[in-house]
Amino acid sequence: MTYLRYALVALLGFTFPAAADSPRVIASLGQHLEARSTEGYIRYLGSPVFWKFQPVIGLSVAGNGSGWAGAGTAVTWRAQEAAGIFLRASTMAGVYRRGSGPYLGGPIQFRTALDLGVSQQGGMEFGLGVDHRSNAGIYKTNPGRNSVYLFASMALK
Repeated sequence: MTYLRYALVALLGFTFPAAADSPRVIASLGQHLEARSTEGYIRYLGSPVFWKFQPVIGLSVAGNGSGWAGAGTAVTWRAQEAAGIFLRASTMAGVYRRGSGPYLGGPIQFRTALDLGVSQQGGMEFGLGVDHRSNAGIYKTNPGRNSVYLFASMALK
């Protein structure tokens, strides 16, 4: 199932128009749905380096002491008819620190996210996102974790 998500992100990147976004910082505040723990999450999204794919790095820390850091790729689609509305998909590989949070099978965890938002003049963005973390079955135990979050971002150029 995890491979299907990665294939979907790649396929969407080849079929929908994407905006050539400038680099930005994205700050999020959300909730782990299974562990009921608040999480702060910050990402750096770079300019596209290969076709429409943007490099992304992220770091999150939760109230239960768990944390995650990783890197990967993202694609942003902007609606032509509905000015300011966008959809961003990302996938990252990273390292998980358990803290007092749930055991996720091991330290290597993949994070797949989908953000829906609106862009403002001046480069600010606001929206709602969801993500899923799992180890893609590389460990015997793979319970996964889902989060929902609100985000704001600022263009760096």
